[in-house]
Amino acid sequence: MNPEKHAVHGGDFFKAIGEEFDDLWRRREVVNADVLDAWYEPAPEVLAAVQEHLSWLMRTSPPTHGEGLVRVIAQARGVLENSVVVGAGSSSLIYLAFPILLHEPKPIVLLDPTYGEYEHLAKRLGLPVRKVFLEPENGFRPSVDGILEAAKGAGMVALVNPNSPTGVSMPKNEIQALLEGLDADTTLWVDETYIDFAPGDQSVEPLVAAHRYLVVAKSMSKFYALSGLRVGYLVCNEGLADRLRQLSPPWPVGLLSQVAAVRALQSPGYYRQKALETAALREALFRSLSKIREIRPFPSEANFILCRLEGLTASEVCARAETSGVFLRNCDSLSERFQDRFVRTAVKGEEENARILEALSQAR
Repeated sequence: MNPEKHAVHGGDFFKAIGEEFDDLWRRREVVNADVLDAWYEPAPEVLAAVQEHLSWLMRTSPPTHGEGLVRVIAQARGVLENSVVVGAGSSSLIYLAFPILLHEPKPIVLLDPTYGEYEHLAKRLGLPVRKVFLEPENGFRPSVDGILEAAKGAGMVALVNPNSPTGVSMPKNEIQALLEGLDADTTLWVDETYIDFAPGDQSVEPLVAAHRYLVVAKSMSKFYALSGLRVGYLVCNEGLADRLRQLSPPWPVGLLSQVAAVRALQSPGYYRQKALETAALREALFRSLSKIREIRPFPSEANFILCRLEGLTASEVCARAETSGVFLRNCDSLSERFQDRFVRTAVKGEEENARILEALSQAR
Protein backbone atom coordinates (compact mmCIF):
# COMPACT_ATOMS: atom_id res chain seq x y z
CA MET A 1 0.00 0.00 0.00
CA ASN A 2 1.35 3.40 -0.98
CA PRO A 3 2.03 5.41 2.22
CA GLU A 4 1.58 8.63 0.25
CA LYS A 5 -2.06 7.72 -0.41
CA HIS A 6 -2.84 6.52 3.11
CA ALA A 7 -1.82 7.45 6.63
CA VAL A 8 0.31 4.86 8.39
CA HIS A 9 -1.41 2.85 11.11
CA GLY A 10 -0.66 -0.25 13.16
CA GLY A 11 -2.15 -3.61 12.30
CA ASP A 12 0.98 -5.40 11.13
CA PHE A 13 -0.08 -8.32 13.33
CA PHE A 14 -2.52 -9.39 10.61
CA LYS A 15 0.47 -10.43 8.55
CA ALA A 16 1.08 -13.13 11.16
CA ILE A 17 -2.57 -14.12 11.39
CA GLY A 18 -3.26 -13.98 7.66
CA GLU A 19 -4.84 -11.06 5.82
CA GLU A 20 -7.26 -13.40 4.04
CA PHE A 21 -8.39 -14.88 7.39
CA ASP A 22 -7.65 -18.49 6.47
CA ASP A 23 -6.76 -19.42 10.05
CA LEU A 24 -8.10 -16.93 12.57
CA TRP A 25 -7.07 -19.22 15.43
CA ARG A 26 -3.53 -17.96 14.84
CA ARG A 27 -4.63 -14.81 16.66
CA ARG A 28 -3.85 -16.68 19.88
CA GLU A 29 -0.18 -16.68 18.91
CA VAL A 30 0.22 -12.91 18.64
CA VAL A 31 0.03 -9.88 20.92
CA ASN A 32 -1.40 -7.05 18.83
CA ALA A 33 0.08 -4.22 20.88
CA ASP A 34 0.68 -2.14 17.74
CA VAL A 35 -3.03 -1.20 17.75
CA LEU A 36 -5.03 0.09 20.70
CA ASP A 37 -7.89 -2.39 20.74
CA ALA A 38 -9.35 -3.28 24.13
CA TRP A 39 -7.76 -6.15 26.04
CA TYR A 40 -11.18 -7.08 27.45
CA GLU A 41 -14.36 -8.37 25.83
CA PRO A 42 -17.43 -6.22 25.18
CA ALA A 43 -19.97 -6.12 28.00
CA PRO A 44 -21.89 -9.37 28.58
CA GLU A 45 -25.09 -7.62 27.44
CA VAL A 46 -23.43 -6.81 24.13
CA LEU A 47 -22.27 -10.36 23.53
CA ALA A 48 -25.62 -11.84 24.54
CA ALA A 49 -27.57 -9.65 22.12
CA VAL A 50 -25.20 -10.28 19.23
CA GLN A 51 -24.84 -14.02 19.78
CA GLU A 52 -28.56 -14.64 20.23
CA HIS A 53 -29.57 -12.80 17.07
CA LEU A 54 -26.37 -13.05 14.97
CA SER A 55 -27.81 -14.63 11.82
CA TRP A 56 -30.73 -12.16 11.70
CA LEU A 57 -28.46 -9.20 12.42
CA MET A 58 -26.15 -10.17 9.57
CA ARG A 59 -28.88 -10.45 6.94
CA THR A 60 -31.16 -7.57 7.98
CA SER A 61 -30.97 -3.94 6.90
CA PRO A 62 -30.38 -1.54 9.79
CA PRO A 63 -32.42 1.56 10.70
CA THR A 64 -31.54 3.92 7.87
CA HIS A 65 -30.02 6.71 9.92
CA GLY A 66 -29.31 4.95 13.21
CA GLU A 67 -32.23 6.69 14.90
CA GLY A 68 -32.28 4.47 17.99
CA LEU A 69 -28.50 4.59 18.35
CA VAL A 70 -28.62 8.39 18.19
CA ARG A 71 -31.24 8.51 20.94
CA VAL A 72 -29.22 6.25 23.21
CA ILE A 73 -26.03 8.25 22.60
CA ALA A 74 -27.86 11.48 23.49
CA GLN A 75 -29.29 9.95 26.66
CA ALA A 76 -26.01 8.38 27.76
CA ARG A 77 -23.86 11.42 27.06
CA GLY A 78 -26.26 14.19 28.06
CA VAL A 79 -26.40 15.92 24.68
CA LEU A 80 -29.16 16.87 22.24
CA GLU A 81 -30.22 14.24 19.71
CA ASN A 82 -30.05 16.80 16.90
CA SER A 83 -26.38 17.43 17.71
CA VAL A 84 -25.33 13.80 17.13
CA VAL A 85 -24.06 12.40 13.83
CA VAL A 86 -23.20 8.69 13.65
CA GLY A 87 -20.79 6.95 11.30
CA ALA A 88 -18.65 3.89 10.68
CA GLY A 89 -15.97 4.87 13.18
CA SER A 90 -14.58 8.29 14.02
CA SER A 91 -12.15 8.26 11.09
CA SER A 92 -15.01 8.06 8.59
CA LEU A 93 -16.54 11.09 10.28
CA ILE A 94 -13.26 12.99 10.07
CA TYR A 95 -13.32 12.44 6.30
CA LEU A 96 -16.96 13.51 6.13
CA ALA A 97 -16.61 16.66 8.21
CA PHE A 98 -13.21 18.14 7.35
CA PRO A 99 -13.98 19.13 3.73
CA ILE A 100 -17.03 21.00 5.03
CA LEU A 101 -15.38 22.63 8.01
CA LEU A 102 -12.17 23.50 6.17
CA HIS A 103 -13.52 24.88 2.91
CA GLU A 104 -11.31 27.98 3.16
CA PRO A 105 -7.52 27.71 2.76
CA LYS A 106 -6.83 28.58 6.39
CA PRO A 107 -4.23 26.67 8.40
CA ILE A 108 -5.08 23.77 10.66
CA VAL A 109 -3.22 23.54 13.98
CA LEU A 110 -2.08 20.10 15.14
CA LEU A 111 -0.05 18.80 18.04
CA ASP A 112 3.22 17.05 17.23
CA PRO A 113 3.19 14.14 17.88
CA THR A 114 -0.42 13.13 17.30
CA TYR A 115 -2.70 10.77 15.37
CA GLY A 116 -1.40 10.78 11.81
CA GLU A 117 -4.74 10.81 9.98
CA TYR A 118 -5.25 14.51 10.71
CA GLU A 119 -2.11 15.74 8.98
CA HIS A 120 -2.60 13.25 6.16
CA LEU A 121 -6.11 14.53 5.40
CA ALA A 122 -5.11 18.18 5.79
CA LYS A 123 -2.43 17.68 3.14
CA ARG A 124 -4.89 15.90 0.84
CA LEU A 125 -7.16 18.94 1.20
CA GLY A 126 -4.27 21.28 0.37
CA LEU A 127 -4.31 23.01 3.74
CA PRO A 128 -1.29 24.52 5.48
CA VAL A 129 -0.46 22.77 8.75
CA ARG A 130 0.87 24.55 11.83
CA LYS A 131 2.35 22.33 14.50
CA VAL A 132 2.57 22.80 18.24
CA PHE A 133 5.60 20.76 19.21
CA LEU A 134 5.32 18.78 22.43
CA GLU A 135 8.56 18.04 24.25
CA PRO A 136 9.53 14.87 26.13
CA GLU A 137 11.30 16.99 28.75
CA ASN A 138 7.92 18.16 30.10
CA GLY A 139 6.11 14.88 29.49
CA PHE A 140 4.65 15.96 26.12
CA ARG A 141 2.16 18.23 27.90
CA PRO A 142 0.48 20.80 25.63
CA SER A 143 0.02 24.36 26.84
CA VAL A 144 -3.03 26.52 26.26
CA ASP A 145 -0.87 29.56 25.47
CA GLY A 146 1.21 27.65 22.92
CA ILE A 147 -1.87 26.40 21.11
CA LEU A 148 -3.53 29.84 21.11
CA GLU A 149 -0.40 31.45 19.68
CA ALA A 150 -0.29 28.94 16.81
CA ALA A 151 -4.04 29.26 16.23
CA LYS A 152 -4.14 32.93 15.29
CA GLY A 153 -5.93 33.16 11.95
CA ALA A 154 -6.32 29.36 11.74
CA GLY A 155 -9.43 27.61 10.50
CA MET A 156 -9.23 24.77 13.01
CA VAL A 157 -7.37 23.43 16.00
CA ALA A 158 -7.57 19.62 16.11
CA LEU A 159 -6.71 17.96 19.42
CA VAL A 160 -6.68 14.30 20.34
CA ASN A 161 -7.44 14.24 24.05
CA PRO A 162 -5.85 12.21 25.61
CA ASN A 163 -3.33 12.53 22.86
CA SER A 164 -1.96 9.59 20.91
CA PRO A 165 0.78 8.39 21.10
CA THR A 166 1.58 10.26 24.35
CA GLY A 167 -1.42 9.38 26.51
CA VAL A 168 -1.42 12.91 27.96
CA SER A 169 -4.71 14.76 28.35
CA MET A 170 -5.73 18.38 28.68
CA PRO A 171 -8.25 18.83 31.53
CA LYS A 172 -11.68 20.23 30.78
CA ASN A 173 -10.87 23.66 32.22
CA GLU A 174 -7.99 24.04 29.74
CA ILE A 175 -10.26 23.11 26.83
CA GLN A 176 -12.65 25.80 28.07
CA ALA A 177 -9.76 28.27 28.13
CA LEU A 178 -8.98 27.38 24.51
CA LEU A 179 -12.61 27.96 23.52
CA GLU A 180 -12.54 31.38 25.14
CA GLY A 181 -9.18 32.35 23.63
CA LEU A 182 -9.59 31.20 20.01
CA ASP A 183 -10.70 33.51 17.22
CA ALA A 184 -14.48 33.60 17.04
CA ASP A 185 -14.64 31.60 13.79
CA THR A 186 -11.93 29.02 14.55
CA THR A 187 -13.25 25.48 14.98
CA LEU A 188 -11.97 23.48 17.94
CA TRP A 189 -12.10 19.79 17.06
CA VAL A 190 -11.58 17.52 20.08
CA ASP A 191 -11.05 13.82 19.39
CA GLU A 192 -12.00 11.95 22.57
CA THR A 193 -11.26 8.42 21.44
CA TYR A 194 -9.44 7.62 24.71
CA ILE A 195 -11.15 10.03 27.14
CA ASP A 196 -13.02 7.31 29.05
CA PHE A 197 -9.73 5.77 30.18
CA ALA A 198 -8.68 9.05 31.82
CA PRO A 199 -9.64 9.68 35.46
CA GLY A 200 -12.64 11.86 36.22
CA ASP A 201 -15.31 13.15 33.87
CA GLN A 202 -13.24 15.14 31.40
CA SER A 203 -15.36 14.90 28.25
CA VAL A 204 -16.29 18.25 26.72
CA GLU A 205 -19.37 16.89 24.92
CA PRO A 206 -21.70 18.95 27.18
CA LEU A 207 -19.92 22.17 26.17
CA VAL A 208 -21.10 21.84 22.57
CA ALA A 209 -24.50 23.30 23.44
CA ALA A 210 -22.87 26.61 24.34
CA HIS A 211 -20.07 26.70 21.75
CA ARG A 212 -20.98 26.77 18.07
CA TYR A 213 -17.44 26.12 16.90
CA LEU A 214 -16.74 23.11 19.13
CA VAL A 215 -16.90 19.65 17.53
CA VAL A 216 -16.30 16.52 19.60
CA ALA A 217 -15.35 13.30 17.81
CA LYS A 218 -16.10 10.05 19.62
CA SER A 219 -15.01 6.51 18.83
CA MET A 220 -16.70 3.46 20.33
CA SER A 221 -13.82 1.24 19.22
CA LYS A 222 -11.32 1.29 22.03
CA PHE A 223 -13.13 1.83 25.33
CA TYR A 224 -16.24 -0.13 24.37
CA ALA A 225 -14.23 -2.98 22.79
CA LEU A 226 -15.99 -2.62 19.42
CA SER A 227 -13.04 -1.88 17.10
CA GLY A 228 -14.11 -4.51 14.57
CA LEU A 229 -17.62 -3.06 14.29
CA ARG A 230 -16.65 0.52 13.37
CA VAL A 231 -18.98 2.80 15.33
CA GLY A 232 -18.35 6.48 16.01
CA TYR A 233 -20.21 9.72 16.36
CA LEU A 234 -19.78 13.48 16.36
CA VAL A 235 -21.34 15.99 18.73
CA CYS A 236 -21.59 19.46 17.20
CA ASN A 237 -23.96 22.39 16.75
CA GLU A 238 -27.32 21.40 15.31
CA GLY A 239 -26.86 23.31 12.05
CA LEU A 240 -23.59 21.55 11.26
CA ALA A 241 -24.99 18.20 12.38
CA ASP A 242 -27.95 18.58 10.01
CA ARG A 243 -25.64 19.40 7.12
CA LEU A 244 -23.41 16.42 7.86
CA ARG A 245 -26.38 14.07 8.05
CA GLN A 246 -27.56 15.28 4.64
CA LEU A 247 -24.16 14.33 3.20
CA SER A 248 -23.92 10.99 5.00
CA PRO A 249 -24.92 7.85 3.09
CA PRO A 250 -27.94 5.86 4.26
CA TRP A 251 -27.14 3.05 6.70
CA PRO A 252 -23.90 4.64 7.94
CA VAL A 253 -23.63 2.01 10.70
CA GLY A 254 -24.46 -1.69 10.22
CA LEU A 255 -27.23 -3.35 12.20
CA LEU A 256 -24.96 -5.64 14.21
CA SER A 257 -22.83 -2.60 15.05
CA GLN A 258 -25.85 -0.50 16.06
CA VAL A 259 -27.18 -3.19 18.39
CA ALA A 260 -23.76 -3.73 19.98
CA ALA A 261 -23.22 0.02 20.45
CA VAL A 262 -26.63 0.51 22.06
CA ARG A 263 -26.08 -2.35 24.50
CA ALA A 264 -22.58 -1.07 25.31
CA LEU A 265 -23.88 2.40 26.14
CA GLN A 266 -26.50 0.79 28.35
CA SER A 267 -23.81 -1.06 30.35
CA PRO A 268 -21.83 1.79 31.99
CA GLY A 269 -20.98 -0.12 35.17
CA TYR A 270 -19.11 -2.84 33.28
CA TYR A 271 -17.00 -0.35 31.37
CA ARG A 272 -16.23 1.79 34.43
CA GLN A 273 -14.80 -1.31 36.05
CA LYS A 274 -12.72 -2.09 32.95
CA ALA A 275 -11.33 1.46 33.01
CA LEU A 276 -10.15 0.89 36.60
CA GLU A 277 -8.61 -2.46 35.68
CA THR A 278 -6.90 -0.91 32.66
CA ALA A 279 -5.39 1.80 34.87
CA ALA A 280 -4.00 -0.83 37.24
CA LEU A 281 -2.56 -2.85 34.35
CA ARG A 282 -1.06 0.31 32.85
CA GLU A 283 0.66 1.30 36.08
CA ALA A 284 2.06 -2.19 36.56
CA LEU A 285 3.35 -2.26 32.99
CA PHE A 286 4.81 1.22 33.40
CA ARG A 287 6.72 0.19 36.53
CA SER A 288 8.11 -2.89 34.81
CA LEU A 289 9.12 -0.97 31.70
CA SER A 290 10.91 1.57 33.89
CA LYS A 291 13.21 -1.19 35.14
CA ILE A 292 14.58 -1.87 31.64
CA ARG A 293 17.66 0.32 31.36
CA GLU A 294 17.30 1.08 27.65
CA ILE A 295 13.63 2.09 27.86
CA ARG A 296 12.08 5.26 29.24
CA PRO A 297 8.29 5.03 29.44
CA PHE A 298 6.22 8.20 29.73
CA PRO A 299 3.23 8.47 32.10
CA SER A 300 -0.09 7.94 30.33
CA GLU A 301 -3.78 8.31 31.13
CA ALA A 302 -4.93 6.10 28.28
CA ASN A 303 -4.69 2.41 27.31
CA PHE A 304 -1.16 2.68 25.93
CA ILE A 305 2.36 3.78 26.88
CA LEU A 306 4.90 5.68 24.79
CA CYS A 307 8.55 4.71 25.30
CA ARG A 308 11.80 6.39 24.29
CA LEU A 309 14.65 4.05 23.49
CA GLU A 310 18.25 4.57 24.61
CA GLY A 311 20.93 2.92 22.48
CA LEU A 312 18.31 1.04 20.45
CA THR A 313 16.28 1.84 17.36
CA ALA A 314 12.53 1.42 17.11
CA SER A 315 12.97 -0.54 13.89
CA GLU A 316 15.26 -3.06 15.57
CA VAL A 317 13.08 -3.41 18.66
CA CYS A 318 9.87 -3.90 16.69
CA ALA A 319 11.47 -6.41 14.33
CA ARG A 320 12.94 -8.46 17.16
CA ALA A 321 9.69 -8.41 19.12
CA GLU A 322 7.82 -9.70 16.07
CA THR A 323 9.92 -12.85 16.09
CA SER A 324 8.22 -13.77 19.38
CA GLY A 325 4.77 -12.80 18.11
CA VAL A 326 4.65 -9.40 19.84
CA PHE A 327 3.76 -6.45 17.62
CA LEU A 328 4.68 -2.94 18.79
CA ARG A 329 4.18 0.42 17.10
CA ASN A 330 7.16 2.25 15.65
CA CYS A 331 6.03 5.85 16.16
CA ASP A 332 7.99 7.48 13.32
CA SER A 333 4.81 8.14 11.33
CA LEU A 334 3.40 10.17 14.25
CA SER A 335 6.22 12.72 14.32
CA GLU A 336 9.18 13.41 12.06
CA ARG A 337 11.16 14.27 15.19
CA PHE A 338 10.98 10.75 16.61
CA GLN A 339 13.79 9.56 14.33
CA ASP A 340 13.44 5.80 15.02
CA ARG A 341 13.69 6.25 18.80
CA PHE A 342 10.11 5.85 20.06
CA VAL A 343 7.78 2.88 20.32
CA ARG A 344 4.26 2.64 21.69
CA THR A 345 2.71 -0.39 23.27
CA ALA A 346 -0.93 -0.98 24.02
CA VAL A 347 -1.89 -1.98 27.55
CA LYS A 348 -3.11 -5.56 27.48
CA GLY A 349 -4.10 -8.20 30.02
CA GLU A 350 -1.57 -9.61 32.52
CA GLU A 351 -0.38 -12.51 30.35
CA GLU A 352 -0.02 -10.39 27.23
CA ASN A 353 1.74 -7.63 29.16
CA ALA A 354 4.20 -10.23 30.41
CA ARG A 355 4.90 -11.25 26.81
CA ILE A 356 5.40 -7.58 25.87
CA LEU A 357 7.92 -7.13 28.67
CA GLU A 358 9.75 -10.33 27.75
CA ALA A 359 9.92 -9.30 24.08
CA LEU A 360 11.29 -5.85 24.97
CA SER A 361 13.85 -7.34 27.34
CA GLN A 362 15.07 -9.74 24.66
CA ALA A 363 15.14 -7.00 22.03
CA ARG A 364 17.93 -5.16 23.84
